[in-house]
Parts: sequence; C-alpha cells; structure tokens
Amino acid sequence: MKPRDLSKDECTSLLSAARYGRLGLSKDDRPYVVPMSYVYQDGKIYLHSRGKGKKVEYVTDNPRVCFQIDVLEKERWCSVVISGISRLSDSVEAKQKMFDAFTNKGQGGHGGKKFSREELERMPMTIWEIEIEEMTGREGVW
Repeated sequence: MKPRDLSKDECTSLLSAARYGRLGLSKDDRPYVVPMSYVYQDGKIYLHSRGKGKKVEYVTDNPRVCFQIDVLEKERWCSVVISGISRLSDSVEAKQKMFDAFTNKGQGGHGGKKFSREELERMPMTIWEIEIEEMTGREGVW
C-alpha cells in the first residue's frame, strides 16, 4: 500500500484517541522537539508544563509550533502533523479547563483529583493552547 493522505475527520479521530505527541519549537534557527502528553478538545491541542524552562523560553520567543502524533500497529502506521500558534496561560480558568479536558478523556493526571480554586492558584503550571492553522495526516505500511 502506498502512503495515502488522511482526511480531516481521520486526523481528528487520531488526535482524539492518542495521549502523547511531540511538540516542535524553534528559536534563533535552533529546533527543539519534546514528547508531551496532551488532549485534543474543541479543535485545539492542550498541553501543560512548569512555568519556566527551555520549552517556555522557546515558545515565548516564537509562538509558532508544530505537534506530531503517530500510531504504529503491526505493519501499519499513521501520522498527524499540525502547525499552529501556541498561547500560554497560568490563569486558574485555563488550568481548570485543561484538567477537565484531561479528566473527561480518562487521562486524569494527579489521580483524577478535583482541585479547588485556591489549589489551582498555587499550582506552578503553564497551560499551552495550540490553535491549529494546518493539519495533515498520512497512513501507510512498511
């Protein structure tokens, strides 16, 4: 089977089912790729990290990112690549939205615990919201 392009619905289905992907960033012509857990909801990719470090430094300088997932099953592979703009927030509302999205998907980090507003305010966490500008997918066999 020659590799084929995936439809938007197929890409969305793969993004909705997967739990981990790779975030690609660039700063001063230096690429940086890091694996991250994520959730796809309302047509956007949501990630979370600490409020500092290399990822935050890179995206603060250049909010244009890419995100890639793949699925490998026996002799079949599928891959989805998105490019878009990332926005960072440390607001309580953004944290709550992200935790709700992860919990609703069955990926409840922190043991699926519900957090109070006060706990969320104290959490040293940055929420990443990636607005998708382009999404492509391919499928094939090897």
